[in-house]
Amino acid sequence: MTKETRTPFGQYTMIWTGLLIGLGFYFADIIVDVFVFDGGTLLEQLLKPSYPETWMRTCVLVLAIAFGIYAQVLLRRERGSAEHAKTAERFLNSIVDNIPSMVFIKDARDLRFVRVNRSGERLLGLTNQDLVGKNDHDVFPESQADFFTRKDREVLESGIELNIPEEEIDTASTGKRWLHTRKVPILDETGQPIYLLGISVDITESKQRALELKKTETRFETLFNSAADYIFVIDPDGRITETNRYACEQSGYPKHEIIGKHIKTFFTKKSQDVCDCNFPGLRQRGYNQADVEFRCKDGKICKMECVATAVPDESGRFTSFLIIQRDVTLKKRAEEEMQRHRQELAHVMRLSSLGEMASGIAHELNQPLTALMSYCGTAAEMVTSLQPASTQLNDILERARKEASRASAIIRNLREFVSTGNNQEEYLEIDRIVHDTEGLLDFELRHANVRLEKHLCGPTCKVLANKVQIEQVLINLIRNSLDAIKIGETTAGTIVLQTRLLPKDFIEVSVTDNGPGIEPDMADKLFRPFQTNKAFGMGMGLSISRSIIEAHGGKLWADTQRRNGAAFGFTLPCVSETQP
Repeated sequence: MTKETRTPFGQYTMIWTGLLIGLGFYFADIIVDVFVFDGGTLLEQLLKPSYPETWMRTCVLVLAIAFGIYAQVLLRRERGSAEHAKTAERFLNSIVDNIPSMVFIKDARDLRFVRVNRSGERLLGLTNQDLVGKNDHDVFPESQADFFTRKDREVLESGIELNIPEEEIDTASTGKRWLHTRKVPILDETGQPIYLLGISVDITESKQRALELKKTETRFETLFNSAADYIFVIDPDGRITETNRYACEQSGYPKHEIIGKHIKTFFTKKSQDVCDCNFPGLRQRGYNQADVEFRCKDGKICKMECVATAVPDESGRFTSFLIIQRDVTLKKRAEEEMQRHRQELAHVMRLSSLGEMASGIAHELNQPLTALMSYCGTAAEMVTSLQPASTQLNDILERARKEASRASAIIRNLREFVSTGNNQEEYLEIDRIVHDTEGLLDFELRHANVRLEKHLCGPTCKVLANKVQIEQVLINLIRNSLDAIKIGETTAGTIVLQTRLLPKDFIEVSVTDNGPGIEPDMADKLFRPFQTNKAFGMGMGLSISRSIIEAHGGKLWADTQRRNGAAFGFTLPCVSETQP
C-alpha cells in the first residue's frame, strides 16, 4: 500500500466525497432560497432556517454521507478482493516455481505455451518469455513435436488425465532427456477445456541406472547360463529357487522339474547324509565345501565337487545360497585309473622279482636232479651186475631215473617260462605248445583229479609267436578252469583243450570245462585288471593274457552265454606249411 493510502483522507476518500457532496447540496439550497425565492439573507438561512428546510437539507447531507460510506465500503471490499487475489496468485506462483518437476500450461485452442515454471526453464534451457506464445513445433524437432501435439489432443478430446511413462525430448541445455509426463485438461464452467496442464519428471538418471542394471543383469544371466558348472540358488530351507542352463542340459532335468525341489533330492543317499550334516554349518558360517554324488534323470551318478556360499541381504542375513557343483567324474576315474596302473606296475615288478627267483630256483634244482639221474643209472648198472639180478629193484630204479628226468624237463621248461627279456618270436607248432603246457601242469591236474582231454588239429598248424608268452596264456586259462572246478566241487572234473583251423588263416585254441561257469556279475568285467572272484587271486591273468594275444595279432574271448561250465579261447594268425 502507498503512502497516500495510509493518510486518513486516503483511507476514507468516498466518505469525504459524500460529505462534500452533501455540503454542496446544503449550501446550494441556501443560495437558491436567497437569490431565487427571496427567502431572506444568507445569514438568516444559515442561522435560522425553517424546519422543512432544515429537515430537507439535513436529509440530503445525511444521504450524501451515507452514499459515501457505502461507496467506501464497496471500494474497500474491491481492494481487499484484488489484494487477496494478488496474494493468492503470488502464493500459487511461488509453489509452481518451486516444484522440482517441470510444470507447463498450454491454451486448449492452439496448444501454445501460457506458462512454464522455473524447473521447466532449467530443464529445457529456455526462459518463460522464450516459450510463452509458442507451440511445440516452434521449439522441438518435428518428430517430437508431432508426438507431443498428438498426446495433447488426445487429453483434450478425452477430458481425462493421460499418463506417459516415457517420452524423449531434446533440450537446449542438457541434450537428450527422458521424461515421465502426466497431462490433464482444465475445464471451464461449461465443461469445455480451456487449458492443458502438464507435469513432467526428468527420469533420465533413473532410466540410465535401470539400463545399467539391465545390462548387469544380462551379463550376469549370460555368465550364469554359460558357466560349465552346475549352479543352483537355494533358500535357507534348501529349496532350489534358480538354476542355470548347463545344469538342466547335463542332468537331463527340465528347469520346472528342478525349481522348488530340495537340493538333496538329486543326491544319492550317502550324499544326502553329507548334506544334512553340512547344511546347519552353512547357514551359520555362510560357506561350505564337500564332495557329493549327483543323480541325473537317466540314473547316471556324477561325482561332484560342491562349493556353497551364502548371499546376504541388506541387513546381512543369509537369505539365499549359491551352490556351484563341478563334475569331476572323469577326473576321479582318471585318478582311479592311475592308481590301478600303479598297482599293475607294482604287481609286474613283483612278478619280475618272482621270475628271477624262480629262474634261480630252477637252476639250483636242476643240478641235484641231474645228479639223481646219474645215481639212478649207476645203481641200475650195479643191480644188473649182482647175482642173481633183482628184476624188481632194477625196474624201481629205472622208474626213479625216468621221474627225475621228467622233473628236470619240467624245471627246464619252467626256467624258460620265467626267463626275462625273451621276446623273440619263432615258428611254432601250436600242438607242441599244448603238449609242453600239459607237462607243466600235469602234477596239478593229477592232484586235483581233473582229466584233460585234447583235440588237436595236427602238426601242420603253425604260428609265428613267442613260445613262453603263448604258454603263459594257456597256463592261465587251464588254471582258471582248474580253480573253477575246485570251487564248484565238481566230482568228475574235465577240461577240454582243442585246436582247430578257422577260415581266413587263423588258428583257434579253446579251453572248456564243466565247472560252475561264469558268474553274471563278472561277465562284463572279466578282462578288466584286478577283477577276480578268487580268494587269493590278483585279477591280472586275463588282462595280461588279452594284451599278449592282441600283441600277436589275435583275439582273446570268453563265452559268457554258456550255461554248463566256462569256455575261453584265443585265435592266432597261422603261417604257411612251407615255412619252418
